Amino acid sequence: MGYDRTAPKRPVNLNLDSDLIDQCRSSVANFSAYVEALLTADLAQRQARAQSEKARTERAIEAFSALYSEHGSSRPCLSSRGAAIF
Repeated sequence: MGYDRTAPKRPVNLNLDSDLIDQCRSSVANFSAYVEALLTADLAQRQARAQSEKARTERAIEAFSALYSEHGSSRPCLSSRGAAIF
């Protein structure tokens, strides 16, 4: 998925710990590019996690559908109180 890397840049306001910012700025040449890289990595990780969860859910649905196709509904096996009748 990703994002539009050609989109224009725009200023944003963030409230961050001043000491943290000072220390980072002293060791990072281009702070904006550094933060953008961190956000890009975080976005990619979140998207990969979401895709993985979607695939896991789809596999679970397929497994349930296969089980249902093979064995039918479990309802006839249950009493009115929900306990299995064997």
